[in-house]
Amino acid sequence: MKKERNKSIGPYIIGFIVAIGLLPVLVVLFLNMRLMINTIDNRISVESKNSISRVQNRIEGIQDTAEKATDEISKNELLRQPVDTPEERLAVEGLLKMIRNTDATFGDIYFAPKGHAIVSSIGVNTEVAKYSNRDWYTKALEDPKVVHLSKPTADINTGEIIMTLSKAVLSNNEFMGVLAIDINMEEISKIINNTKIGRSGRMILLTQDGDILGSGDPKERNTNAKDQPFFQQITKKKGDIKTKTGHSHYIQTEDGLIIVAGIINKEFQVEKEAMMKISAIVTVTWGLLAIVIALFITKQIIKVAKVLVNSFEKASKGDLRAKVTNLRGVEYAEGAEKSQSKLHNLFGTGEVKEHGTEINQIVVAFNNMLDGFAKLVKNIQGESNQIADMSISLSDISKQTNSATEEVSETITGIAQATSSQAIDAEKTVTQMNELGSTIEVINQSAVNMNEKALEANDDNRNNSSLMHHVHENWELERNKLKALVDDMGVMNGDIQNINKIIQVITDISTQTNLLALNASIEAARAGEAGKGFAVVAEEVRKLAEQSSESTKDIEAIIAEIQLKSNQMVNQVTDSYEGGMKQTEAINNAIDSTNKVTGQFENIIQEIQAIDMLSQEVKNQKDSVMFAVENISASTQENAAGTEEVSANAEEILATMEEFTANIHSLEQIAESLKKQANSFDI
Repeated sequence: MKKERNKSIGPYIIGFIVAIGLLPVLVVLFLNMRLMINTIDNRISVESKNSISRVQNRIEGIQDTAEKATDEISKNELLRQPVDTPEERLAVEGLLKMIRNTDATFGDIYFAPKGHAIVSSIGVNTEVAKYSNRDWYTKALEDPKVVHLSKPTADINTGEIIMTLSKAVLSNNEFMGVLAIDINMEEISKIINNTKIGRSGRMILLTQDGDILGSGDPKERNTNAKDQPFFQQITKKKGDIKTKTGHSHYIQTEDGLIIVAGIINKEFQVEKEAMMKISAIVTVTWGLLAIVIALFITKQIIKVAKVLVNSFEKASKGDLRAKVTNLRGVEYAEGAEKSQSKLHNLFGTGEVKEHGTEINQIVVAFNNMLDGFAKLVKNIQGESNQIADMSISLSDISKQTNSATEEVSETITGIAQATSSQAIDAEKTVTQMNELGSTIEVINQSAVNMNEKALEANDDNRNNSSLMHHVHENWELERNKLKALVDDMGVMNGDIQNINKIIQVITDISTQTNLLALNASIEAARAGEAGKGFAVVAEEVRKLAEQSSESTKDIEAIIAEIQLKSNQMVNQVTDSYEGGMKQTEAINNAIDSTNKVTGQFENIIQEIQAIDMLSQEVKNQKDSVMFAVENISASTQENAAGTEEVSANAEEILATMEEFTANIHSLEQIAESLKKQANSFDI
């Protein structure tokens, strides 16, 4: 027959430890995944809107500068007089060139004198027939006192998309011509082309007709998006666009431009794949670590179990010296302990300690049991030897008693002896009852002591409950402080988010400085040769204004990063506050458990008091039994009168003694067997 293999709890322990190790990791990774997706969505939404706002502000700043320049140039005396001769056209052209060089956003500045070809800052002199029907010209004629901004359109000479500001020039209410400035969209296009939204997102600048002026995707530049799905969803001044390939945010400016910023769906997939990769690494690493820990713990538990089983087997075979002195089953020599001191510091030597862990306490109890059992066996060995000797002696006595019984049957003396023996037994009973009374007194006193200890333990538990309430109150104070910190962080985050307003003020100052430089250049041009030095100063001021504008852009990028980190900090502090809420719940559970323990102590005290009452009742009943035994002793004296009846039964007693002799012989054999079995134990 095949021997059945012993089962082990090792696989169950390993599975349990690995499960409790991996489950929290998987839950946290899942929650982080959800949080990451939401965070990316919010970040990209804010980034898209900020980028659109930045481009829109830049466009409005350029338009404002060009509008003020148009208004100032239209007041120049060179334009408020007829421009008929080549000399007059050359003077106007020089003025326009000088002003055009003051700002890189000016594509071309030109003046269309009444009835003459255009005078251009770049030398393109268009005839009247080609420009008289242009939007910038006709609107200036309709309302001469206002600077007009045309919608984006193709330049008649270069074909590039431009925006034109124009104003009619009047002299004493007489129409002299139309002044116009073409805004160069190249700078705006560069901002659009170089701006990234997230990792894969982009910005697009296009006209209301769908012409793409700039895009983060080079393939889309200088194409038309009228037939694309995202363009067909642009129906309002601003809003969101969602397509199969991604989602975006858009806004339409007053001058007919559309700014779009968004990402493709691949953005989330890339982030998700990166997170999944990290999650897989963390899960595998933690899983391997959990398996190693589980194997180590299982090995230690199985080693302890084998040590205990080995001791149990030895004890079952009669070796009562099979105590467990080391849970690892190894006795370390002095040199070995030194060489393995580091291991001992981490996991201990395995030495059994009386006040150690539960396993140590079990082993100590087992060792104590072996000691007690050894003492018992030793006593049994001694008693068995005495019983063997006494059984032999009793056998002889039984034979003698048998003879004596024959004599007793003939005489009344034997009956008197039996009566005396009964009286002695009654006296022994009285003695044993007194001993029982003493034992009951001890039990009663132990119950009283147990009651006192239980009351002390109950008081200690109440003190513990009070301390737990104090901890709970202190924790609530700390949690309220953390809540105040969360609120303060939120206010600080709001202040950081408003820094963009300060940057906008700096941008406006830079624009005003640029405009002042432009006015200075105009005044220098008016001054002629005497104003050249002043024109150089104005040019330097303009360069400083441009440098200030570039620095403002750098500051704006840094502020955007600070805003992102501020949002992350607010989220982290909020998570800490939510963790504090969970800690509060754990403290409340601990207080409830303490209250339950207090109730259980009170029940134990009631049970101990009931035991005390029962002990007192047993004591009273013992006194009644003592009284009854004393009556029995008195009755024994009366039994002496029945000696005649004993004589009648003497023959019966004789037969009984013969049977008693046979039983004594059996007892002698049993005593010998008991002696052999008791001596088989190794004490």
